[in-house]
Amino acid sequence: MAQILTFTNAKGGCGKTTVALNLAICFARAGYRTLAIDLDQQGNLSAGLGVDLNQLNTTAHRLLISEVLDIHRYLVEVRPQLKLLPNSIDIEADDLLEAKKVNREVLLRRQLKPIQPEFDVILIDTPPAMRAATVNALVVADSVVVPIDSSSFALLGMTQLLKTIAAISETHNPNLKIHVLTTMFNKRQNLDKVIRQQVEEFFGQSLVLESIIHRYVGVAEATAMKKGVVENTAATSATFDFTKLFNELKEEMDHEQERHAAAESINR
Repeated sequence: MAQILTFTNAKGGCGKTTVALNLAICFARAGYRTLAIDLDQQGNLSAGLGVDLNQLNTTAHRLLISEVLDIHRYLVEVRPQLKLLPNSIDIEADDLLEAKKVNREVLLRRQLKPIQPEFDVILIDTPPAMRAATVNALVVADSVVVPIDSSSFALLGMTQLLKTIAAISETHNPNLKIHVLTTMFNKRQNLDKVIRQQVEEFFGQSLVLESIIHRYVGVAEATAMKKGVVENTAATSATFDFTKLFNELKEEMDHEQERHAAAESINR
């Protein structure tokens, strides 16, 4: 059964999509059957993986509002071992999703349930807002990764985000785990070190991942080439960061699967 990681932050510009994209490629290259889901209507994850947004007829938002029986026809293979549920700007679909009243928050869970055994890991990129798509991604997740950039406004809105996560944990997803990731970090800037410390104090060190994604020019260059930075052999420092993050999350997932297997054997 696939482990599901949701990447979310109501603040834009924190590197959320870049992290989701590069981790998806890392998992796929390591042999994991990987599904990336783009729930952000800007479609940056889809574009970054090489999808032509102008040619899309089937999108993630259309899938959620139509509740079709077969999700497979919405998936695109973008790399070996890596499939994508793409998205693009579709105001009508977004409005219809927001307007749904009954069971709106579990639409994605229903769609993923029959295909979860086909994948080892599912990574979900969300819009920079607490909209219906984001709630769906949190309801279905095993873990939520909150990327926080090294800016003066990094912690703005975090209290509201945690309240939303707590409400979803209470009503739909009691086992949801939180991981906080420092992004766009410049070790030469004292402000960045101060913000990292503030993040650890706000969330508690146990929730903050050891891995740090530093600020690199190579990230933007890779995006322009429709590649992950881990696919750019020139960007070795950035690749090191994402590989370290991949290994840290993989280790956490392995431990979680071991705990789950042990609990099941006790209950038999």
